Amino acid sequence: MNAQLQITRGPHLIGFARGARITMNGADIANVGVGKTVTLEVPPGKHVLSAWLGGSPSAQNSIEFVPGETVHLDCKLKMGLFSNTFELTSREGRLVAGQPAIAAHHGTLILVFGILGFFFGILGLAALVQGIVDLTKMSRGKMDRSGELLTWIGLILGTIGFLINAMLILIVLAAGGRP
Repeated sequence: MNAQLQITRGPHLIGFARGARITMNGADIANVGVGKTVTLEVPPGKHVLSAWLGGSPSAQNSIEFVPGETVHLDCKLKMGLFSNTFELTSREGRLVAGQPAIAAHHGTLILVFGILGFFFGILGLAALVQGIVDLTKMSRGKMDRSGELLTWIGLILGTIGFLINAMLILIVLAAGGRP
């Protein structure tokens, strides 16, 4: 006899256009829209559940399912300064144990943007901002640290490229628009 998993996502204005992608043991099992409830049959035993907003995972929640039991979870949007994620919480007061999921790094992309920042200053600014965000996540243990060196190099190159472009624009403007 299987257990049932019932996931409810209440009405919420922010993030209404995106569905919460639910994974169990790494495989997609459902997509929960705003104001919707999804009920699934789950084999008994311990399973790891996560909710995703785009590429941002929630904590990995380890839940023990008992045959014939119905587990009710709420899927809520957790707002943050630089990232928003869904989180799964228990409605019946049972604590849902969770370990933070480790997101993949953007080191290669930041490095490419940093190099292109010498030619297109706005890409250097993008490398700077994304590099700061990624390094913050790495220091908090929420992102894979294997791309830390690429991120630092891309951030530094992006900053230099952006500053060179900004200085050139200021020099041209100070010269009255004549190069």
